[in-house]
Amino acid sequence: MEMMEKALMIWIEDNTQKRMPLDGNVIRYKAVKIFNHLKETRPAPALPSQPSTSQQSFEQQTPIREFSGSKGWFENFKKRFSLHNVKLQGETASADEAAAKVFPKELAKIIEEHGYTADQVFNADETGLCWKKMPKRTYIAKSEKTARGFKAAKDRITLLFCSNASGDFMTKPLFIHRSLNPRALKSLDKTKLPVHWRSNKKAWITASLFKDWFLNCFVSEVEKYMLRKNLNFKVLLLLDNATGHPQELSHPNVKVVFLPPNTTSLIQPLDQGVISTFKAYYIRRTFKIFLDEMDSDSSLTVSQVWKNFTILDCVKIVALAVEELRPSTLNGSWKPIWPEVVLLNNRIQPVVDEYRAIVDLAHTLGGEGFEDLAIQDVEELLAEPNLGEEELVAMVNETYTDLPSSDTDTETDAAEQNFTLKSLREGFEMAKKLENHFLDNDPSMDRSLKIQREIEKCLAPYREVEKELKKNQKQTLLTDFITIIQKPQATNEVSENYSSDEEAPVKMNQPHITHFFRDFESDDEVESDYDGTC
Repeated sequence: MEMMEKALMIWIEDNTQKRMPLDGNVIRYKAVKIFNHLKETRPAPALPSQPSTSQQSFEQQTPIREFSGSKGWFENFKKRFSLHNVKLQGETASADEAAAKVFPKELAKIIEEHGYTADQVFNADETGLCWKKMPKRTYIAKSEKTARGFKAAKDRITLLFCSNASGDFMTKPLFIHRSLNPRALKSLDKTKLPVHWRSNKKAWITASLFKDWFLNCFVSEVEKYMLRKNLNFKVLLLLDNATGHPQELSHPNVKVVFLPPNTTSLIQPLDQGVISTFKAYYIRRTFKIFLDEMDSDSSLTVSQVWKNFTILDCVKIVALAVEELRPSTLNGSWKPIWPEVVLLNNRIQPVVDEYRAIVDLAHTLGGEGFEDLAIQDVEELLAEPNLGEEELVAMVNETYTDLPSSDTDTETDAAEQNFTLKSLREGFEMAKKLENHFLDNDPSMDRSLKIQREIEKCLAPYREVEKELKKNQKQTLLTDFITIIQKPQATNEVSENYSSDEEAPVKMNQPHITHFFRDFESDDEVESDYDGTC
């Protein structure tokens, strides 16, 4: 049930950001669909001799009851996730306009108290991009539907942008791909790319990836920017409450402030036309490359150029599209949340002008689906696809496990290595003391029990880590690959080379140990492309 509700909240947040109206009945219907998907994909119960893995959720290890998405459940769900703006009947689940009106005053107070300038206030936000998607009526899109295997139109990347309120500075984008080492980048130094390259098996932002970006990318880039501007390194970072944004971000020079839930579409600066403008630039530049390639080689077709279009081409276009974003556009996007900072003539340019440019390029390309491309087709092309039940559940699992992905390498998080059972148990003990404190001292039993439940809910991911660490303790040891021969009887040869209080040499099964270290050395020959720095 918990997993279903977390997946449902991701879906609600995703639709809210896309400004798609939802009502109570639609949300209840989606909840049932997610629940049924979890039930259908639930693995068979493990036999006693087959312990369940740490990746299995609590729901996968306990019986699943029937679920109908009742009105009573919906009311409790709203309370648990603070969906105060959602009515049971009639009213849509739109953005929280009341909270969006109040927050700018709170933000202004924080800025005034800490003395931040427009150069020192930042906003970061991520977006999905189907980097090779073509208009659905084109012959490319139609042929891909019938093709087996990989579907390029669904190959999604995640981009994280970050800019300041003055519009004077944007950090290098975070680029999350499903592969650590795609074929197109094999011979390249990824640290020299115009993006911060990271990988995740679903190409999604996760808590660990975001924390890595915050500590290793954002902080260092902003510090250098402050030095160039002769400003004190003290900044404010404004974030929404997305699943992949950890609440525990901390740095002595950075104050992190989170937007109220369900207000992203109304007041988050980068969502006020900056990201949509970037995507329009990306598509226009993609079509322009197609046209230039065909002009340089008349034998090429659009399909051939499209097939040769690699993730490296995508990286280059992303960088060019980001450079094309005007400081006036970035500054103008802050008007809903900090109107005083926006210069008089700075505003978001109508993105429809870019749509017309894309349409003109498509008509020049010609062919089925291009020669009659309309603005509505461009809007559909730029829209993020709706998340299905499988993707939503995977996103929840990704948040818990947060496993890196690579087609050739396996990364290890150094911080995770230092996370020991001892430190976990110490944390559990402190949590238990906190629970007992409120249980013993709070006159309201209902309130203290609620606190206890919330603490246990927060500890759930750490319980999974504990299981994994316990499992790893039972893994095969190096000595299992070594055969030790009993010390032979002392001989004259031994006595000549060793004193009486020394042991004779131990003989090892050479084939085993040699093979083991040969394999180990071969693994070391594969160099990692990411060393944790930016």
